Amino acid sequence: MKLSYGYAALLAAISASACLDTQAAALNNGNVLSIATGVYTYDVDGYPANITSGSYYGVDTNGNNKIEGVEKTQLAQGTTGLVIGVTSTPGAYHSGAIEPGDTNAVTAPDLFFSNTGSWYFDIAPTGSTESGLNMLGWDWAWNGLYSTGLGGLAWQPGNCVELGCSGYTFQNGVGRLQWDGVYGHAYTLDTTSSVPNGDPSGLGGVRFYTHLEGVVAVPEPAQIWLFAAALPILFGLARKRKTLGTPTKRNP
Repeated sequence: MKLSYGYAALLAAISASACLDTQAAALNNGNVLSIATGVYTYDVDGYPANITSGSYYGVDTNGNNKIEGVEKTQLAQGTTGLVIGVTSTPGAYHSGAIEPGDTNAVTAPDLFFSNTGSWYFDIAPTGSTESGLNMLGWDWAWNGLYSTGLGGLAWQPGNCVELGCSGYTFQNGVGRLQWDGVYGHAYTLDTTSSVPNGDPSGLGGVRFYTHLEGVVAVPEPAQIWLFAAALPILFGLARKRKTLGTPTKRNP
């Protein structure tokens, strides 16, 4: 009877581990998506011309329904990165250049039109590669203005081939999450949004595009705990077999 209980517990542990593997593409609360710094390229005069790798946000400043290279602003890792299931508050968002000591949680403070801004989540991000990432709480504080909600009013860029979103249709408040489900491996996250009309920033109707990339940080693997819990059962079975020895056949 005890052996049966032992095998049952071991099978339950293996089954639970298998179930976790099938859910590998889902993000869990506490998972951290790091923010790889955007890398600028420059024109012959030394001015930023594009961001060819890393994280950035783009603003359709000329209204041509595209995000061109010169419309991209570099993003970098903040003090925490993007933490699943966690809200944040804006860091530095004042007029003028970034100052020593300026910080922000999700991304580092950035400079847009010569003024400092910060990105944050006032609704906790959650999701998976199947459903996408919930971006309804994606907000931007800039130039002394506490909040510009950029979690909705999705749009479809006319240059998705260049941006890497070809074949994908953006939806309000949903970020396109690409990740192979393996912790420690790379991810990309893309979302589009627009500033609501009448926003205090004066940017009502302006279209934004956010591209984040980095790695999904390794949490404490649940599989390790399950395996560790099963080890005493395995050792117990081994000791019992050694104690009992090999049964001998009785003569009739």
